[in-house]
Amino acid sequence: MNKALQMMFWGYLFVFFRIHFGFDWLADPIGYYLLYAGSARLVEQYPHAQKAKIAAGLGIVISFPSIFINLSEPNLAGWEMYSFALLALKLIVAYFLFAVLKSIVHDFADRALISRTNRVFNFYIGIHLLALFLSSFSMNVSGDLWIAFPFILGLSVVIMDIAFLLLLGAIRRNEPAHRYDLSV
Repeated sequence: MNKALQMMFWGYLFVFFRIHFGFDWLADPIGYYLLYAGSARLVEQYPHAQKAKIAAGLGIVISFPSIFINLSEPNLAGWEMYSFALLALKLIVAYFLFAVLKSIVHDFADRALISRTNRVFNFYIGIHLLALFLSSFSMNVSGDLWIAFPFILGLSVVIMDIAFLLLLGAIRRNEPAHRYDLSV
């Protein structure tokens, strides 16, 4: 399980960061492949991982053009919907990964880790949904107050992505060394 969680960590890191010089050096398809492979390792123990595996497999295919197109450029005519679709896909994959992580921490029976996972899940999903919802309206609204709100929301999204990465690391570190089957 440690190897699967490590693959998920690196996969999400690739999906989260963009280093674009001619092409994306941390390519999203590689990140989605790592998420796919990490989820595939957990399917036997955690059936929820099958959905994460399917969503990550879809991400491999859909995110391939993002290697060559710098989606952060403001003058990309026609690529705004693609960028929005990638953000929605990242949210869907994260949702299914959270379902797997919740199952894993319940098996650990660590109350603090269960509480942290639930708290990060609630904030992560809420903030990302709000960001996706408001991105539809941001270009049609003007005013100085409105400029500050998307900035704060964007910063919140980045903070939640980092919190998700930290949670993956914490779960990986807190894995019990030995699992015993105490059922009779």
